Amino acid sequence: MGSSLAGEMPPEAFLRPSPVHRIASHSAAPSRMPRFSARQSASSKFSADAMAVAGAMALGVTGGFQASRRSCRTRELRARIARAMSPMSPGDYGLPPKLAGMAGALSALPNDRMRYQQLMALAGKLKPMADDLKVPENKVPGCLSVVHVHASLEEDGTVTFQGDSDALISKGLVALLVLCLSGCTPEEIAGVQPEFIKASGISASLTPGRNNGFFNMFKLMNKKVARLKAAKAAESGESGAMKAGEDTETEETPELQIYNTLSRSKEAFKTLEPGKVKMYVCGVTVYDLCHLGHARVMVFFDIVARFLRHLGYDVTFVRNVTDIDDKIIKRSQETGETAEELARRMEEEMARDAKSLGCTSPDFEPRVSESIEEITSMVETLVKKDFAYAGKGDVYFRVRRFETYGRLSRCSLDGNEAGARVEVADVKEAPEDFVLWKSAKPSEPSWESPWGPGRPGWHIECSAMAKRYLGDTLDIHGGGPDLVFPHHENEIAQSEAANDQPYVKTWMHCAAVRSTGNEKMSKSLGNFVTIRDVLKQYDGEVVRFYLLSSQYRRPMMYSEEALEEAQERLLKLYSSLRGAAGAQTESPDPECEQQHRFLAAMANDTNLLNRPTDHMRKRIAKDFDTVNAIAALTDLSRELLQLQQGDHGAEFQTKARQLRAMGAVLGILQRDPEEVCKGPVDSDFEAKVEDLIQARADARKAKDFTKADAIRDELTGMGVVIEDGAKGTSWRVASLA
Repeated sequence: MGSSLAGEMPPEAFLRPSPVHRIASHSAAPSRMPRFSARQSASSKFSADAMAVAGAMALGVTGGFQASRRSCRTRELRARIARAMSPMSPGDYGLPPKLAGMAGALSALPNDRMRYQQLMALAGKLKPMADDLKVPENKVPGCLSVVHVHASLEEDGTVTFQGDSDALISKGLVALLVLCLSGCTPEEIAGVQPEFIKASGISASLTPGRNNGFFNMFKLMNKKVARLKAAKAAESGESGAMKAGEDTETEETPELQIYNTLSRSKEAFKTLEPGKVKMYVCGVTVYDLCHLGHARVMVFFDIVARFLRHLGYDVTFVRNVTDIDDKIIKRSQETGETAEELARRMEEEMARDAKSLGCTSPDFEPRVSESIEEITSMVETLVKKDFAYAGKGDVYFRVRRFETYGRLSRCSLDGNEAGARVEVADVKEAPEDFVLWKSAKPSEPSWESPWGPGRPGWHIECSAMAKRYLGDTLDIHGGGPDLVFPHHENEIAQSEAANDQPYVKTWMHCAAVRSTGNEKMSKSLGNFVTIRDVLKQYDGEVVRFYLLSSQYRRPMMYSEEALEEAQERLLKLYSSLRGAAGAQTESPDPECEQQHRFLAAMANDTNLLNRPTDHMRKRIAKDFDTVNAIAALTDLSRELLQLQQGDHGAEFQTKARQLRAMGAVLGILQRDPEEVCKGPVDSDFEAKVEDLIQARADARKAKDFTKADAIRDELTGMGVVIEDGAKGTSWRVASLA
């Protein structure tokens, strides 16, 4: 068995904090539970001692706890220990002895903090998991942090588990299951009811996300055990072996709601494969600089990928680059470049803009020019299946042959025009048929094909590239609203006709940015504002914040006033983080030090005791509601601004980490606030601030704290952070660089 098993360490070690988290322990008996400082009440010490004895008795431990036993000689104490143990006997919830003992000991603890400390101690008992076991099939879906579990069946018929997580409390939950279920038989494990976590007292103090993560850990462990048992039964020829493709895992609890353009309604998000998301987004045709409409699509789907990964999904994000198109050819002739030279130059500019906006790179960014083989192969399939026909070197799709055409856009064939980006040719059987392959024209790029030299049509490109990287069916396909028809409608027809499989489960479309005059911003209309032009006046993070400040399915109006407002709001968020790195974090008082260490450990686990983060997560889960998510950020920043005015070092540090963690989901607030929050101050502004600070000092001296607080709030609204110290009040004004 692996070295992480419970059987290889003394049982009392389960309830002994690791050295990192240990607090004022008894020196005479190293195996005893630590007790708190003398400032604690007698009842607290009593509960700690009772917990130690209860845990030891539940685990069958007799040595190393004699001192605690001597303190428990009264009948009252013994009765309380018995009552603490009684709700979690081994028979409850089908728990094996080790797990029953641990659950009983945890339920006997007097408060949530002590339970968290014991989970942290358990986390320290897990040996590192081998990297070769941290593979997708061992990754627990639906967890806020990255969690892996692995199971193996020993010769004696018992199961050995291994596990790990990159977050401390999640690792403690993994350890609770791994250490206490290793050495059990598959039948014993199958009989465990995971609801024991509620009776143990742990569940009530975990965020909903952590609770869901625990149940998902347990489900995956059970699934692995069932497969091991089935494999062994199959080897021995026993009946009851799992059938090929059978899956014991139940569906995850619906959490994320997404508006599906196909159904015109919000739907609970369910993946094709547990824990994995395949997402394709239509990219830019690279013939000019990107405008703010492109920026909105880039930023929004960057948020989608970030949030799905935040929820624990393994996301494969593909966004294509259309580097061969009529518009590229025309523009290259105007600039004197080749089509390839222009496309590469504009592709680099697009990547530069995306980086300035804080967008992470997709996992794959295939170019059309490098996907010709996949494109011609799909066209050949469509021709063979009679969904397409050739004429004069061109190939067209028979739209009326695809019976469900129009279900995404709700367009009638009678009203359809003859495709887009292509002239109507006399070889077409019907006006609505669209081109899959265009015959070569003089001085235009072309590739060899079964129908002669030519280049791909617009729509077939995405179908072929999506299939290459993601398979026949996608979880999510996204783009701008102008792509619903004809592009995405035609993608569905091509892909489903070629692959005989549904093409996309969830269609998402991010609305346009409108220019002055309420027109959609587009290159073809010539009314666009480039990302590059906006970045000359505003920081990329400000532009990102501005784009997230509107509901993604609603068109947003471009205005410099809105950008100014976004800059001011983002600046206030950064102002609330000032001093996070240098705030008071230590105290000579043992209890304060203990509290700080606890809060610091919690803060490093970005979602533990993180109600604001969980609250924001719920808001984003409602169809990526970034507007209300930003409101949650603002609420927490107000708390931080209040804490900046007093001696709240540990709490301030914890909430500052929470705000940064929340911001990370949206791709903001990750820079040094001290660097962001500095800028020139004119003399009139400085004089006004000084007058307000003096008025506040006078109000405090007169004990008019209501007035003093009102002045402080006014200063905060001006973007000014005041810092009271022994030498008086200092202040700083911020402006986002």
